[in-house]
Amino acid sequence: MYHILCIIIGKVIVLAGKILKRGSSLPGLIALKLDKNILTAFHLPKLVIAVTGSSGKGSISSLIAKTLEDQNYKVAHNKIGSNLTPGITTLLLEHSSFLGKIKADAIVYEIDERYAKYVFQSIKPHYVVISNISRDQPPRQGHFDLVFEEILKALTPSMHLILNADDPYLQKFALKHNGPITYYSILKNQYSYTKNKFMNLNINYCPKCNQKLEYNYYNFENIGDYHCTACQFQKPKADNIVTKIDYSNSKIIINHTYSIELPHLILYDVYNTLAAFTITSLIGLQKEKICDTLSHVHKNKKLFDVFEYHDRVVTVLNNKNENSSTFNQSLLYVSRYQEEKTIVIGWKEISRRYQFDDLSWLYDIDFELLNKLNVHKFVCVGIHRYDIATRLKYAGIDEKTITVFDSLSDSVTYIKQKTKGNIYAILNFDYVEPFKQAMKESDAS
Repeated sequence: MYHILCIIIGKVIVLAGKILKRGSSLPGLIALKLDKNILTAFHLPKLVIAVTGSSGKGSISSLIAKTLEDQNYKVAHNKIGSNLTPGITTLLLEHSSFLGKIKADAIVYEIDERYAKYVFQSIKPHYVVISNISRDQPPRQGHFDLVFEEILKALTPSMHLILNADDPYLQKFALKHNGPITYYSILKNQYSYTKNKFMNLNINYCPKCNQKLEYNYYNFENIGDYHCTACQFQKPKADNIVTKIDYSNSKIIINHTYSIELPHLILYDVYNTLAAFTITSLIGLQKEKICDTLSHVHKNKKLFDVFEYHDRVVTVLNNKNENSSTFNQSLLYVSRYQEEKTIVIGWKEISRRYQFDDLSWLYDIDFELLNKLNVHKFVCVGIHRYDIATRLKYAGIDEKTITVFDSLSDSVTYIKQKTKGNIYAILNFDYVEPFKQAMKESDAS
């Protein structure tokens, strides 16, 4: 009875929060204070999907949820990204009856990689998508091997893993997990490369015998077609493969058959889409309908947006601070284009979760990739503008091309009046919308 009472109280707080437009985690936080075991009181549907990893989990879970909804599933999904235990608790309170029965056909939730071991005990997923594990938020996460161990603690043999076959680090789960695994992969494509472009990789050596891995090609950092010459470790066979990336027509082809249109063919978007295709086809959804949803789903312009300022193309790439892999993908994307350009880098704050001004992750980013590009100006903006400029100088970039601004509005005025070429803005989320708004404002305002 006490469980039910706490669920009722939690649901009342959810309703009050919606009226007052308060944060999404508060009802769950209060419910957990009242009953630390409240998650065990919910009656779950037959399909529970969890998505975790250092980056991409929000995008992948949203794609999965939308695909299920388009095929007539009622879905409970933490779409606003509250992915710690209180946020998951709030999600269940929102979608349950007063007796704790979840009123949905499926639960799809993204979960912070350090919290999976707590949530999975009660909200045990049937399928777990692990997007990646990389250097991320060093003051909070520590080393990525610690994150691997935390996720591993949460897994049981009953959970079906969905993994990127191209990532040798994720194969460490395959060496430990006794349950089913389904893989996805991207074949060598126009922008694959055979010589490593990144120095600070998450894994260089075979996780079985510790010999150096060899690659037939790379798609990005340590992601590609790999094998060990000393043992049997190699890239596993994938069930779903992007067999073609058609950059000219902005689409991908899966298994030589299924076509999905993607407006922006940045690599993380391809992998995220492929992960969503893999899990939704695995549970039996119609593949043609999956492709239709993934082709027409509204793309999040907060993550990637392109528009024009006069005759200049402006590309805005939202990057997760403290995650070098996110930045490296943006740099690799920018390096595709040879035209004269201006590159903007900056943020308002490093993190909202803590006050540490840790900048070690800046030196995990291979800014050296920008050295050979046709860049007119580098614009560094925000609280750590001089740190960004210093890192660019260490990368060998001519300091005459580097400018710094404390104010975002001043930087935009400079970009409009004093720079040349197309504009690539690599920004943390706190600057994305203000930058776009400032660029679109009338020059006379």
